[in-house]
Amino acid sequence: MTIVADATALILLAKVSVLEMFADRNAVTVPNGVYDEVEKGKEKGRADALLVEMLVKQKKLGLATPKNSAKDFIQHIFNLKAGELEVISLVHKTENTVLTDDKKCFNSAKALGIGYITSPDVIASLFAKKAITKEKAFECFDSLEEYGWYAKDVIKTYREGLK
Repeated sequence: MTIVADATALILLAKVSVLEMFADRNAVTVPNGVYDEVEKGKEKGRADALLVEMLVKQKKLGLATPKNSAKDFIQHIFNLKAGELEVISLVHKTENTVLTDDKKCFNSAKALGIGYITSPDVIASLFAKKAITKEKAFECFDSLEEYGWYAKDVIKTYREGLK
């Protein structure tokens, strides 16, 4: 199974310092349009954009382009734009999973029966696999609450789920 990531998830996971670890443990693909979105951050000197570029060069993150027919179909049904459109278009009719923190994107995935995960799910999974400590997971959740606009009750639920 491949995980297809959108820009927000890549940026958030980079900001909380777990993107490389996640990419080392999973097959992660980035649509070319998403990569272009993230790369715009390089012009502003953003570390997350530089990390994504490095991971692509090291082939820890793959790149792919969805078919135009899939994009047209998905756009017609869900009116998605840019990276989210490419993510859903790449995953549609596959066994792959979407990685997104965008509500419209994961609602589209749900409607199509596509599996999806969010950045907090990634952190919880890394903790469950003992790749990060509970303290690191809590730090990540705190940062996601700040950077990702996650509601306190959502973060609280994830924190309580760490056993």
